[in-house]
Amino acid sequence: MSELSIYQEKILSLAAENKKSTAIEDFNRSYEMKNPMCGDEVKIRIKLLNNQIENISAIVRGCALCEASAGLTVKILKKNELPKSDFIDEFLKWLGDKNQNLSKSLPEDIEIFTPIRDIKNRHKCISMPFEAAVLSIKEDL
Repeated sequence: MSELSIYQEKILSLAAENKKSTAIEDFNRSYEMKNPMCGDEVKIRIKLLNNQIENISAIVRGCALCEASAGLTVKILKKNELPKSDFIDEFLKWLGDKNQNLSKSLPEDIEIFTPIRDIKNRHKCISMPFEAAVLSIKEDL
């Protein structure tokens, strides 16, 4: 699989959609992460109300994979209850082991990143927006 083949249409579409988004102004949780290996940066803002994510924004300065993952993070978490405490562990386990089936506790939408499971040096690009979101609400999990 070539490096270019990972940028499939669905990923690019999701990335383009998130690139148009703006940071929410009314938030009570936030977290910023930077990948020192490639320079990707993610800024998560969340409006948490009664253990539900009322609103969320994920602003990225980075590659299309990170941008797509940020868009998926927003899509999955917005207007939903807090993710389970093992969400990141389950996601990283699935991402890191191509023989691992998607856990029932993970949304099926995550399977968009199946082609990247073989490309270990891109895993952080994908996991970082989800990790930043979970770290911003960690005290509430």
